[in-house]
Amino acid sequence: MDATSQVILGIAGLVIGILQTVIISMLADMRQSIDRTWKRINNHYHEVECSNVDCRTLRTGNVILPRGSE
Repeated sequence: MDATSQVILGIAGLVIGILQTVIISMLADMRQSIDRTWKRINNHYHEVECSNVDCRTLRTGNVILPRGSE
């Protein structure tokens, strides 16, 4: 290998390393955003009054069953 091809390979390696860093940081930011969204969704509770069968058929997220309904 001559010096020119070594320089080209070095520059290509540097560019690939920079691209990997950018992609990893973007994925980490996306992951944090997704985690915040899921945390917000899963921490939202609905207080309901219904029979046991009615409560089990609700599709509104986490449901707190009224006392004595189980």
